[in-house]
Amino acid sequence: MRAAVLVSALLFPAFVSLPVTAFAQQASDRVSAEETARQVFAVLAGEIAANTGHPGVAYTELLKAAKELDAESLYRRAAEIALRAGAPDKALAAAQAWRKAMPTSREAGAWVVQLQMLMGKMAEAGATIAQDLAQTPEPQRGQAIADLLPLAAQSNDPAATLAMMRTALAGQKQFAQTDVVLGLLRSRTGDRTGGFADALHALNLSPGLAPAAALLLQLYTVNPQAADAAMQKFAGAQPKDSGLRLAWAQAALGQQRDGVALAALEKLVVDAPDLAPAWLILGSLQTEFGQPAQAVVSLQTYLRLARAQPEPPVLTPAYLALSEASRKLGDLDQATRWLDQTQPDANNRLAVVSGRAAILVQQGKMDEALQLADALPQGNAAQRKDRWLARAQILREAGHFEASFRVLQSALKQMPDDVDLLYEASMMADKSGHIKEMMAMLRKAIALDPDSQPAYNALGYTLADRGEQLPEARKLVSRALALSPGNPFVLDSLGWVEFKMGRLAQALDLLQQAYDARPDPEIGAHLGEVLWQLGQRDRARAIWRQAIDRAPHDAMVQAVLRKYGVTF
Repeated sequence: MRAAVLVSALLFPAFVSLPVTAFAQQASDRVSAEETARQVFAVLAGEIAANTGHPGVAYTELLKAAKELDAESLYRRAAEIALRAGAPDKALAAAQAWRKAMPTSREAGAWVVQLQMLMGKMAEAGATIAQDLAQTPEPQRGQAIADLLPLAAQSNDPAATLAMMRTALAGQKQFAQTDVVLGLLRSRTGDRTGGFADALHALNLSPGLAPAAALLLQLYTVNPQAADAAMQKFAGAQPKDSGLRLAWAQAALGQQRDGVALAALEKLVVDAPDLAPAWLILGSLQTEFGQPAQAVVSLQTYLRLARAQPEPPVLTPAYLALSEASRKLGDLDQATRWLDQTQPDANNRLAVVSGRAAILVQQGKMDEALQLADALPQGNAAQRKDRWLARAQILREAGHFEASFRVLQSALKQMPDDVDLLYEASMMADKSGHIKEMMAMLRKAIALDPDSQPAYNALGYTLADRGEQLPEARKLVSRALALSPGNPFVLDSLGWVEFKMGRLAQALDLLQQAYDARPDPEIGAHLGEVLWQLGQRDRARAIWRQAIDRAPHDAMVQAVLRKYGVTF
């Protein structure tokens, strides 16, 4: 009974009572006034019976009236009443009568199929689908197949539904929508790779097919590089689909493919200049990529659009981003004014404090910055952890790596098994020259959390950079890449492992992928070094020039330039 009601509520539109006179008008040209009155009475009797707890009577009267009046809404109502009464067999009979009377009605076919599936009649459901599609004109058949997506999305038994759909759609492989239906079902059975392949094939057949793009983005982490290439074509074919294009940028950000997201958003705001969220994300990325002046323009555009909405969103994220952009421009007073407009709460208090502390550090007011961190609440373990992390971050930004490491060591004495603290402490151990402690912390983090991608990546990279245990380094970084496919920082690490192992061609391919996804200065430093070793010195210089322009004080970039005697 609950399953029947659920299916009715989710998949079928609620019945809206039509004026009785509408049915009378439909019948007026074919029956006598007496006959019309009798039919109207049947409709009234059915509705009265339904509303007074007599579903059997209601079903009989409404189905009879539906047949006599040839009224689709009455067939629907009869089936709905039977389904809610826990009689799916009667609901199916009504739906089949409806489909027989109106063979071109997609809704009637959908009712029949869903009820057959609900009753476990999968072979019959497949036969119904195949028959209806065969009778659908080819120009409309793709949409008819797409109409099956709700069935695929909500089936309680996706494996059985997949088997049924494969048979039912066997003759429809030329339609991209077939791949989407089957891909969705494959992903729901756990075959994410297969689902991704189906979505990708659908977009190859029809680059602008929105359901295929939506499925591809749901499975983005299977192969981000292939997804990005397909979504570029989708954006060209569907420039007005701002929702899916924004979702693409967000999926790329989820895998730290910030360069991909930046490029996608730069094009999106041209095609959809009133899409406020796109401006907010774009502005934040522009600051990260050394474009603070452009970021201010983007973020102020977001504020204008957001404030014009009937219910404006909380603007604190924009004020935080504007403060950071202003700080990067050297306008510390304006950076402070932006922070003064924030509305700190439990979700953003740490970010606001970090922003104020960064300004104070830049002003040389270290003690005041640390006082802000010390003033953070510490009523529970999570708050104490945030307080330690804030203090360590302030010291790190000021270049006091040893002191930052000591703060995190103190935190670990109270929370020795916290993976986040272990990772942060390991990074500061590296910066302050405590390599043994760093590697011990990373190994402990992996033991505590076997899915800690940052720990695998950092440990593998450190081993490779030191030229130690290269096979283990490759295994560790490969595990990190499996946990975060397409992540440019992990691709960079794997490329560096290959470089250290003397596999320059493989290293170049991986590092180029990483740099294309995120033109980070340190990734550029590695890519340039491989290019230099391969004799492509002009390309190496060009990459290094980009890196030093973006991060003129980056220690790694400077070290590489010194190593090869390159100056700009």
